[in-house]
Amino acid sequence: MKSTPVWLQDKRIFRSFIGLILTSIFAAIILESPLFLLAPVGALGLGFILDDYRRLFYLIFLSIPFSIEYYSDTLGIGTDLPSEPLMIITTGITLMVWMKKHLSLKVDYWKNPIVLLLFLHLFWILITAIQSQNPIISFKVFTAKIWYVLPFFIFPLITFKERVDFEKTYDILYRFLFLAILIVLVRHAMEGFSFATTNKVVTPFFRNHVNYAAISVVTLPFVWAFMRIRMLNHRPVGWLIVVFILFIIGIYFSFTRAAILSMFIALGAWYIIKRRWVKQALTLSSMVAIAGVIFLSWNNKYMEFTPNFERTVTHYKFDNLIEATYKLEDISSMERVYRWMAGVEMIKDRFWMGFGPGTFYSNYKAYSISRFQTYVSDNPEHSGIHNYYLMTWVEQG
Repeated sequence: MKSTPVWLQDKRIFRSFIGLILTSIFAAIILESPLFLLAPVGALGLGFILDDYRRLFYLIFLSIPFSIEYYSDTLGIGTDLPSEPLMIITTGITLMVWMKKHLSLKVDYWKNPIVLLLFLHLFWILITAIQSQNPIISFKVFTAKIWYVLPFFIFPLITFKERVDFEKTYDILYRFLFLAILIVLVRHAMEGFSFATTNKVVTPFFRNHVNYAAISVVTLPFVWAFMRIRMLNHRPVGWLIVVFILFIIGIYFSFTRAAILSMFIALGAWYIIKRRWVKQALTLSSMVAIAGVIFLSWNNKYMEFTPNFERTVTHYKFDNLIEATYKLEDISSMERVYRWMAGVEMIKDRFWMGFGPGTFYSNYKAYSISRFQTYVSDNPEHSGIHNYYLMTWVEQG
């Protein structure tokens, strides 16, 4: 049985905590507001976090499946509640702990190319933000990168000591995501699992069915890994089999083509990694990508793939969407092409430094090609280019 936290064993702190409980109850009764009862809960939570910083990190992963997007027109900012505020708090704690250790990391970490490239990229984001077409937006992006890199990368490096610490993180994530998927599937079942309601049933925890499918398919390999570990240790895996199957069902009924395809690609990736063919696979895929770019660029051949404006429309049945995809008549796919073409033209204009982090939306329409335009090209939701690699080049050079 775990011992009482040290901070709660101090008599003065304990008496103060009891006083806070009594004061909160008194205030809630007099002012007729139950919100005052949250004060001791918050104080207790803060105490447990201060007793072990890792609990805050685990709390972030617990909250991710149930975080809600919030946007303030007055402040001009958007955030995810409660996960992003927790990330910002963790960023502050990470800085304090890291500074206490004189900003030191193990020498092996600094020699790792991933660490070097990550910090180099962060530095480059700052440089491109300085010369951005919209510095305010770009510095917001740079700041947001900080509270992703520090909590999710630096914090584990300086606080986690054992492999079990990492395993606990992903164990928390998949368990609470399992609950979120279960809720979505129950709601979707009440709608007859219709393709038209995929965005409706995932709210408010997910922006749309794509976000829901993305986090589900990214977490799926960890569920598989926990199954394998338990099998190798001759431990029961019945519960994880149920979780694994539910994840697959959730991803399928998200009706998100990329996520469904990713499950099959993951099998190929697993085989490539197992056979140690990663370098060969990357080389081959790069050659195919370069050949594709050359093919489409030669004599402007890409213009032959412009969509039929009258037939490229929104589809409300998944089988119709799949058919429209390979016929180049799906509005979602062709709208992506419209933005990719604009991105290519933007790269030509600012090849080395880009337009600045977070500035794609405010600049791309001036570079768009009208022949690729679709019914949704007005883009009222201010969505991006739908290609992270291309977006990075456009915004950061």
